[in-house]
Amino acid sequence: MKRKSVFLALLGGLIYIWTGTLYISVAYTFFDHYDDTTVCLITDVYFALLQVLGYVFAMLAFKKSKKALEVRTIAIESGIVFLTGVLAFLSAGNIATILWGSFMSFFIGTVMCYVLTIITLEAEFSQRGKAFGLIYALGSVGTLLLSLPDEGNALGNPFILIIYAILAGVSLFLMFRLYGRKEDSLFGEEEYLDPVVLKPDRKDVALFFIIFMFFVLSNIGLHFKVPGGARFESAIFSRSFYAIGLLLAGFLADMSRRMGALSAFLALGFGLLSPALQINAGTSALVQILAYIFLGFPALYRMTIFSDEAEADHSKFPIATLGVAAALLGQALGTFLGIRLEENMTVLVCVMLFLYILTGGGFFAYFTVLYPNPKKADDLLPAGDRREMAFEQYVQEKGLNTKQVQVLKLILDGASNGEIAERLFVAESTVKYHVKHILQATGCHNRNELIEDFRKHYLNP
Repeated sequence: MKRKSVFLALLGGLIYIWTGTLYISVAYTFFDHYDDTTVCLITDVYFALLQVLGYVFAMLAFKKSKKALEVRTIAIESGIVFLTGVLAFLSAGNIATILWGSFMSFFIGTVMCYVLTIITLEAEFSQRGKAFGLIYALGSVGTLLLSLPDEGNALGNPFILIIYAILAGVSLFLMFRLYGRKEDSLFGEEEYLDPVVLKPDRKDVALFFIIFMFFVLSNIGLHFKVPGGARFESAIFSRSFYAIGLLLAGFLADMSRRMGALSAFLALGFGLLSPALQINAGTSALVQILAYIFLGFPALYRMTIFSDEAEADHSKFPIATLGVAAALLGQALGTFLGIRLEENMTVLVCVMLFLYILTGGGFFAYFTVLYPNPKKADDLLPAGDRREMAFEQYVQEKGLNTKQVQVLKLILDGASNGEIAERLFVAESTVKYHVKHILQATGCHNRNELIEDFRKHYLNP
């Protein structure tokens, strides 16, 4: 990974560590007052829905004003997360904990929406999968490490709040150092951010539904009963295996978005095999470990699918984290259904099978549209004078200027924004600006549509 992508991933991972672990610390306070099922419904359903509202609020804020992207906005909302989280923790699991935890969950959604949008706009396409995987893996492993002191009870100890305060302060300090000099704005006056839209098209709605169903299936699959009454469901220990899946998925996605998408869908099928593999308590624990590893693949895919759409057309950058919102909704419904059906294994498997078939139909209906194979125009078009003549006619018809023509040639060669910037000796933000106007001029929504549009033009000049 390049230095910039690594730094952004470390920054995002640091923020994810303290927000996610604070979230778990608050969840711990409920166990003294409620049974496991009730705690699960509060934290994995109710709080998850509030995070969705936070993401939606942040997306709307992006559309309304660039001030939503200023460092001080993130700093203020991070402060609210910390303050409400501390109040929820100190309320010791009563109604006040639910109240303060509600505010905490909402603002965790807004803060993470900002952070993940930064990664979308700043990390290169060829590095973004690994960057997202590293963010969530760091958060998962960081939570595990923070929990180890005090015989594994550190997250329930009030002294952990000091650690959260330090991590929050360090993350904000790094963010101010990185972006605070650009007129206190994350992206300064870069023109490609204006105007923005928040009107998902038909394809975006379909992808939202697909990601939603991915996580309904994933979370239902985590509620299979282990024979003998035992159950592998340590929220802390499971995160280490989840991190492994995220890192593997990130590397695979950057090698091939097509393979990353396929692996995410196939990973869901493991849940259907879980009942047959759970022979005894020992093998069931292994099955649950594998389930968390496979969960990393759809978790990574929820980020790359919409971030790639936003990167291709920066006027749509507010929807970069729409996949996370869809996943949280799916998590809430999947957890609820899993709790309701976990006592009846046959019904649970039948529901999962039906949803898997339904999800597969939607997924493969859009798969070839999103991931044409091969992606490069060089693989789709024969080389020669005919292509050059068609290219010249194409750019003339679309009214592209000299710089846009240079960028378009490199896009058709499969170059990323970072690679184009290096070849043309310009800033990556300049390349993004030109890409946006090329897409507008050609009426395309992303690079794949642009390549396909040129291919059709070449074959039917």
